[in-house]
Amino acid sequence: MYVATRAAGPRRIDKEIGVTIRLGAAFLIFINLPAMTFAQSIAPISANDNRRPAGMLASNVLTLDVVAERGQWRPEGANGGTLSVYAFREEGGSLLIPGPLIRVPTGTEIHVSIRNALPDTSLEVFGLQDRPATRAQAVVVPPGEKRDVVFRAGAPGTYHYWAATGGHAFGARTDVDSQLSGALVVDPPGVRPDDRIMVIGLWVKPGTNGDAGNNIGAINGTSWPATDVLNYRTGESVRWRIINLSSDNHAMHLHGMFFDVVSTSNGLTSQLLNRPLTEVTHAVPPGSTFDMNWQPERAGNWLFHCHMTVHMMGDAVAHNMADHIDEPSGGMAGIVVGIRVTGTSIAKTSASAAPRRFTLRLREDPNRYGTKPGYRVDAEGIQTSTVSDARVPGPIIVLQRGEPVEVNLVNELHAPTAIHWHGIELESYYDGVPGWGGTPGSTTPSIKPGQTFTAKFTPSRAGTFIYHEHSADDDQLAGGLYGPLIVLEPGQRFDPTTDHIFIAGHDGPEFEGQPREPVVVNGKAAVPAGTPVNFPLRAGVPNRLRLINITPGLPALTFVLTDGFNTVAWTPVGKDGAELPAAARVIREARQLVAVGETYDFEITPKADERLWLNLVRGNGEWVVQMRLVVRP
Repeated sequence: MYVATRAAGPRRIDKEIGVTIRLGAAFLIFINLPAMTFAQSIAPISANDNRRPAGMLASNVLTLDVVAERGQWRPEGANGGTLSVYAFREEGGSLLIPGPLIRVPTGTEIHVSIRNALPDTSLEVFGLQDRPATRAQAVVVPPGEKRDVVFRAGAPGTYHYWAATGGHAFGARTDVDSQLSGALVVDPPGVRPDDRIMVIGLWVKPGTNGDAGNNIGAINGTSWPATDVLNYRTGESVRWRIINLSSDNHAMHLHGMFFDVVSTSNGLTSQLLNRPLTEVTHAVPPGSTFDMNWQPERAGNWLFHCHMTVHMMGDAVAHNMADHIDEPSGGMAGIVVGIRVTGTSIAKTSASAAPRRFTLRLREDPNRYGTKPGYRVDAEGIQTSTVSDARVPGPIIVLQRGEPVEVNLVNELHAPTAIHWHGIELESYYDGVPGWGGTPGSTTPSIKPGQTFTAKFTPSRAGTFIYHEHSADDDQLAGGLYGPLIVLEPGQRFDPTTDHIFIAGHDGPEFEGQPREPVVVNGKAAVPAGTPVNFPLRAGVPNRLRLINITPGLPALTFVLTDGFNTVAWTPVGKDGAELPAAARVIREARQLVAVGETYDFEITPKADERLWLNLVRGNGEWVVQMRLVVRP
């Protein structure tokens, strides 16, 4: 890569109280203008669906002139609010969020001219460099000037470029420079896949921590329900490139179907996976990317969204999204994409056995958390057990692969609700997304107080799944409407002496004035020294550990299994309910990040003399909960 300095021509820098005009090399005039003139002069920003590559490609050389300037962004559509942010555009074109797409075949020489039209602030641009790379190189563009960058597209993959003002690091871009980013895709020679590129962005209200009501999440420049609805037919091969150019982690979840992660990238180096990862939820840290393939198997309306409630509810506090649960938005807002699938189902049909019928009563406990209620799930007509004697989570529901199920969901709350069968492959109408799920003329309703909704599905694979509320009411999820759903192979029995569930969730809503969320594992919080939470394991035989994270908004929780101070080893056997192939069952260090909505299954064969501890740790290394696994004969 090389960078050339080039002075800009005549320029105008808009300011809140004035305009500076350069008429020559050294002649400056300052003219006072009212603030209203400044507001009216800011150009609108358009959403970029990343379908059209920018620049001119000729003779294996791409030429692209880009400008960075302030604009007016309406991520929630024409009727939503307006944010004043910085954005990129091509010379002569409209401002775009995300920035212009750079997409070329490998080996292309790329010439980018960057003009900084921002008021009195230097621009640092990263990512315009050869790939692969070990570190991001910065191009500094002073206000009113240009810089030319030349680099070569190297290894095929999904990458990105980004910029900052004020010396901000990538993760510190939360406000005015939070949207200065774009996708950079390098295709193999002679190949241009028919794919979709989704760039995740996030704006955080200054002076806040970005919780619900103080952030706007977007995909390709728009926030649900303004985001594009993608249309497919059953059996179609679908490829998506997901790029996280926001300041936060995201756990991207696809409803009703599995997908295969085929490559990942940190923005500088792309890795093509030897074996695809079959998942329904994938964690994507800031600045990282992943490519996924999937096939729509059932007609209906589906969702792809970040599973952190703060990012799928968006400005829910201000908009009171729970009151709009039956609207087409599903009571959701933010980092969400709608999917419509038409055609004939190609999913495997189940055996014609009589369905297994049971009832889940969704109940409310007044004033459990101060003035706020708690919630619980009571099962009838099916034998269940619990993960502990705590008030959360709900009971363990154990089903069998291939056995049809009909679940009567009885709402005994004072508010509407819905239950999503996380990871289960089922018909869209029963997926648990009111106002959106189903097919034309048959839309999933919310379950009103006193009403019953019957969910029907046939588990098609054995593994670890989750049931949880999906009503845009964060308090219902935090207050207890969640639990483990275990699917076994036909004829298998759930043996709690060797089959262990560890589900991270909340015991109540986030308390105002408290520094930490009420995180629990199996309903248990951190306990005083000398009184650890004990869970028995059997010595000398394989024990299965099922790890689940269904906290409302903690994407970076890591489970670590130790023998005293030393981390032990375990064997991965499942992810999100999908059994791992034999080649992937390689024993490794017992440390696993489990993002919101993810499940992982591991096997260990403990020895009688081991003193095992299962520790839950935040992304910053802070200890959260610790459990003693007592090994018994």
